[in-house]
Amino acid sequence: MTIYAHQKVRGLLEGEYGSVFKGRSMDFDDLREYILGDDVKDIDWKATARSGQTLIRRYVAIRKHNILLVVNTGRAMKAVSPSLEDKMDISVMVAGVMGYLAQKHSDLVALVAGDQDGVHYMPLTERNVQLEQMLQYINNRAKHDGPKSNTPRVFEYIARNIRRKMIIIVIGDTELIDDEQITLLKRLRAQHEILYVSIEDLSPTEQSHLDSDIYDIQEPVILTHFIRSNKSLAKELDEAYKNRKLSNEKSLQRIGINSIVISSEKEVITGLFKLLEKQRHAKK
Repeated sequence: MTIYAHQKVRGLLEGEYGSVFKGRSMDFDDLREYILGDDVKDIDWKATARSGQTLIRRYVAIRKHNILLVVNTGRAMKAVSPSLEDKMDISVMVAGVMGYLAQKHSDLVALVAGDQDGVHYMPLTERNVQLEQMLQYINNRAKHDGPKSNTPRVFEYIARNIRRKMIIIVIGDTELIDDEQITLLKRLRAQHEILYVSIEDLSPTEQSHLDSDIYDIQEPVILTHFIRSNKSLAKELDEAYKNRKLSNEKSLQRIGINSIVISSEKEVITGLFKLLEKQRHAKK
C-alpha cells in the first residue's frame, strides 16, 4: 500500500497506489486485435464485422486491497500521550485515516480489536457507515478500568482465522515486542503485508508535569513526586524508554515490518505518510 503525493495544495491524503489485481470491471478501455488465448467472451462482434478483423474489448481492471485494522483495546490505550491526549483518541484517528484512504480507493476494510478479555472481528466492507461503526467500537471498548492488553492473543486470532491475504495495520502501545510476539508476527508476515503504528506514552519524568499526579494505568500505582523528581532514576527510566523503542524498531525491521511511533493527533497524517513511503521503498 503506497501513496504517491502529487500537488501539495491537495494535501497529503491525495494520491494513488498500485494494488493487487482482483477481477475485471465493466469500465470499457479500448479495442485490440484478438490473439490466441484471449477469452472469446471479450470479442466485440459489431466492431469485428465493421473492421474485418477479430477485435476484443479491453476493460479497466478493478484493483482492491483488503485492509485489516488491528487495534489494541487494552486499558493501556487509555493512558495519555506526550501531548496529554488520550492514546485511544490517537488510535481512532490512525484507524480512521487508514480506513479513509482505503475507501477512497474503493478498497475493503476489516477490524480485529482485542485485549485480555477477548478478540472482536468486524468483516471486510467498503461502506463508510460500517467504518464508522468500527471506529465507535474501538473507542467504546477501551476503558480506564477495562482489561489489560494481550497483543499475542490478538495475533493468534488472526493467524487462526484470517485466511485471505491482507495488508495489516497494527495500532498499539509502545510495550516491548517480546519473542512471543516476534514469532507470531513472523508467522503473519509469511502471508500478509504488515505495518506497525505505536502510540507513545507520556514519560512520568517529564519536567513540565512533575507537579501533577501520575499513575500507572496498568496496575494502577501512583508514581510519587519523590521518585519522578530523582535525577538518577529519571535518567535510568528515560534510557529504558529509549532502549525499548529502539529494540522494537530493530525487531520489526529484522522481519520486514515497517513501523512508526506517533505521539499526538497532529502527527498522524505526516507520520502515516512517512510510514507508507517507507513501505513503498522497502525491499521485498
